[in-house]
Amino acid sequence: MRRWFFIFLFVSFALAGTILAPVFLADPGQVILAFGDWELDMPLVVWVLAIVMVWVILSLAWSLVRLPGRLIEKRRRDRSRRQLEQGFLALTEGEWSRAEQSFAQSLSYQKSTAGLLGAARAAQGRSDIAARDAWLAQAQGRFGRRHFVTEFARARLAIDEGRIDQAIEILEQLHLKKGRHLGVLRTLLSAYQDSGRWREVRELAPALKRAGMVDAEKAESLVRLAAERELGRCDGPDALRSVWRALPKSLQKDRSLVLAYAQRAEMLGHYEHATRLLSGLLDQGVDEELLQAYRLVDDADRATRIVYCEKQLKKDPNQKDFLETLGFLYLDDRQYEKAQRCLEQAMKQKSSKEMFIAMGRLMDRQGDPDSAARYYRNALQFSAHGDQRLLENGK
Repeated sequence: MRRWFFIFLFVSFALAGTILAPVFLADPGQVILAFGDWELDMPLVVWVLAIVMVWVILSLAWSLVRLPGRLIEKRRRDRSRRQLEQGFLALTEGEWSRAEQSFAQSLSYQKSTAGLLGAARAAQGRSDIAARDAWLAQAQGRFGRRHFVTEFARARLAIDEGRIDQAIEILEQLHLKKGRHLGVLRTLLSAYQDSGRWREVRELAPALKRAGMVDAEKAESLVRLAAERELGRCDGPDALRSVWRALPKSLQKDRSLVLAYAQRAEMLGHYEHATRLLSGLLDQGVDEELLQAYRLVDDADRATRIVYCEKQLKKDPNQKDFLETLGFLYLDDRQYEKAQRCLEQAMKQKSSKEMFIAMGRLMDRQGDPDSAARYYRNALQFSAHGDQRLLENGK
């Protein structure tokens, strides 16, 4: 930078001399210096050049005086950078004591936030919490970027120690200051996931989208995943209902989340609300996973699901999926004749391993062990070959 300044200054003088030379040749001017009996008379051009020469000489002399100090300072900076590099290399290799020593030597020559944070990480690596906090205290600035970076480093160190809640508290404060900081967002997302705070993950998704970390599609997928995990963590029917009601209406209509709710309700013995939601989804379209969930119900709510399937079959008696589902519901409800009729009618269209097993259970309950054994054997063969014709030949 200074080199360009001198070049600019030289060019400026050259241009000024070129422009003013004709003027001074016509009238060189005169400068008179008088002190007592002493008097100095010279042209103005000579006077200006003399001043410039004196300034140049003094500048050179001052530079020569400062040269030893500058060389010493440059040597110290170079040594500090080398020690800083050695510290980070040792940190990467997990040699905590050597890393902290290198950082300390670097900081003795020149203070740097990077060196202080590196020393704090090394101190934590060798389990010296007091030394770590001392290094962090030195790195802590009163305001601005150094304060932000130091707090971020403090949160990362807390995560490394397993203090997730403390780290989250720090990260949330940093997120309020810089809502689009990718490092904070990425670390906060990971901390939420590790601690199972899925509601916070769901609420963080819009910020991830605004920061450009994820696109709209991935943000929606993250929201659905978080909501699904949130439902899966509920430990009772009341908690399950509370979480479900807290979800946005758009998520309550999501197929995968309704299934997640139904599956969790099954595990908790809470079927009533799930029945209504699953029936609503079946009205929109039928798939195997949805029907599997619909079959799993307790005695109190099974009748409601049986009535729904019967209504669907009245619209179309040959709906194989509803025939099979109704057969399973009848079987669990001990309506064996109706179960057999539905399952046999469904098997005429397409068999499955599950239907053969259900028929085996049905024959067992009706006191026909030979038929039950045949159906169980067919289920094993179907699992191996998936060929109905082969099964019929093997009866």
